[in-house]
Amino acid sequence: MRAIAAAVLALAASAAIASDPGPLFRILRDGKWGYVDRSGHVAITPRFERADRFSDGLAAVQDGAVQGYVDATGKIALVPEFAPVGVIHRPFSSGLAVVRVGQRYGYMDRTGKLAIPARYATADDFSEGFAMACDTDGCGYIQPNGRGAVGYGFMASGPVKGGVACISLAMGMGRQRVALRQPDGTAIPGEWEGCGNMSEGLIAVRLGGQWGFIDARGRGVIQPRFERAGDFSGGLAPVTLETGRCGYVDRTGVLAIPARFHACHRFSDGLARVDLAEDAFDGERVAFIDRTGKMVVIGPEASPPFDSAEDFENGLAAVGAGGAPHLAGNGTWLGYVDTSGRYVWKPSR
Repeated sequence: MRAIAAAVLALAASAAIASDPGPLFRILRDGKWGYVDRSGHVAITPRFERADRFSDGLAAVQDGAVQGYVDATGKIALVPEFAPVGVIHRPFSSGLAVVRVGQRYGYMDRTGKLAIPARYATADDFSEGFAMACDTDGCGYIQPNGRGAVGYGFMASGPVKGGVACISLAMGMGRQRVALRQPDGTAIPGEWEGCGNMSEGLIAVRLGGQWGFIDARGRGVIQPRFERAGDFSGGLAPVTLETGRCGYVDRTGVLAIPARFHACHRFSDGLARVDLAEDAFDGERVAFIDRTGKMVVIGPEASPPFDSAEDFENGLAAVGAGGAPHLAGNGTWLGYVDTSGRYVWKPSR
């Protein structure tokens, strides 16, 4: 009996694995949108006029006159009664998606029910369980239950990242004042001219026109001396020097990858996207580097592979020929490469 029970459990586990296609990625084929899995196999046949990325197991699509969401099988799982905020509906996050009711915005759940009333003049997607929304009292963060978090009164803010929000206190005369708040309202001491996202316990801040890094207590870790600075990932963060070239610093502020690139982006899936252009007037020359600064070679069948690219996500990077990947559908060819530099989906449109 134990052997039979074990066999049944094994079969059930195998079926569950088989039914889960893993991350799905948008593709264009003959002007229609569909989805492929990470190996490049078509999971949802291209048939949509518009399509967005998957989030919380659903993806917003337009199928003829239908504006709704599909599940991972390609079945229409939800057709909301509310108007989309953009040309198609917003992605779900924390189980909620922004919708428009008249001239106001609220949030619906995955059943299509209005979970948070449409009382906001503006509303952002949820990030780490918090979303910024503005009403007549000002702007603040709300939770999925609709209750406020950080509190209202500031001018604007970015998403909560690493448990911290960058809040704009004042803007004008070219001088921005920002502060850092945790979702419970706890302030990180200090005010700055700009701030990035909390990542790996550090956050980039601008002071006196230069960027450096502080920790979660507001203490300086890397003194401001950079023209620009990004988020840490895998122990490295992109920074730009006065020369206009960028490289990567470690958590001590040492330049671990020399500043030899025109543009640098954060590491994702162990690789970072860089621009090899010689000067500002050159066209973008996209490449990916590992944490030693070594470039990943794209296979010979992809030479030249693409004009633009996005960061890696779930093992693949979207690449575009004739324009940026997010412009696919407007003359740009869309493809995907894996972390070995191999095409899993060659650019198509």
